[in-house]
Amino acid sequence: MKDGTTMRERVLSIFKKMKPLGYYWRLFPAVFWLGVFLVLPLSVMLIYSFWTMVRFELIPTWTLQNYLDIFVRAEGLYFRLLLKSLGMAAAVTLGAIALAYPAAYYISMHGGKYKYVLLNVIMTPFLVSWVVLIFGWRLVIGYTCLLNTVLMGAGLISEPMRLWGNWITVIFVLIFSWAPWLVLPIFVSLEKIDRSLLEAGADLGASPLENFRKITLPLSIPGLLVATFFVFIPTLGEFVAPILAGGTSGAMIGSAIEATFKRMHNWPFGSAMSFLLLIIALIASIVLIRKAGLRSLMESL
Repeated sequence: MKDGTTMRERVLSIFKKMKPLGYYWRLFPAVFWLGVFLVLPLSVMLIYSFWTMVRFELIPTWTLQNYLDIFVRAEGLYFRLLLKSLGMAAAVTLGAIALAYPAAYYISMHGGKYKYVLLNVIMTPFLVSWVVLIFGWRLVIGYTCLLNTVLMGAGLISEPMRLWGNWITVIFVLIFSWAPWLVLPIFVSLEKIDRSLLEAGADLGASPLENFRKITLPLSIPGLLVATFFVFIPTLGEFVAPILAGGTSGAMIGSAIEATFKRMHNWPFGSAMSFLLLIIALIASIVLIRKAGLRSLMESL
């Protein structure tokens, strides 16, 4: 009996030691997916960024020249494009939030039983292809399209205005494309606000504006940070909208990366620019997470 009990305890101790392994096995599908479809291609790109290309042939000579060329090649053209892209991404983020916040606020505070109906209506643009939306805007604000036709018919202008094909058009198109999506995280953040706080503020004599400034806005900051995260990072590497709506003056660093890979066939230099964007995105992510806290950001998703 003693030997049997001892054996039983040994078997149980082995299973107890193996129990934590079960938790690790549950993570295997996610780790495998990230490893194959994220880490592997990024690792290859990272290696390429330190190589050189001569006459369309990759030369595995390790060098930092590709990263240095971002700042000095073509008289600093790529560095200026990077700074321009940062400014345009910031403008798109601020503009999209400025449109999304009032909509989310109205739906949360005054939507009543129609809240989710209104949310679905706002999200309808995402049922249409992104490229179709861009060409739709071109039909509205293009050189010989709807807006110019109406203004000329009303006698307000004598010749069509050139509203399409510049960096302002790119910002305009991206703002109206991203704004509906940002309504969701801001709405979730506003929904988490305890309405009794607003009632207490009103009872203490606070005006609606003071209630908004001292209660609603501070408590909705996690949603605003999530919205910033959603817009700023993807916009920084945008290349479709600049090509279709911006022309030469609307080019961004994403357009340069796309051209480097597809037209110039300079994979090492394109990889270096891509990794520089990745580093900037990681820095922005760390700043946002430290500012709001990872838990608050996840709760606003």
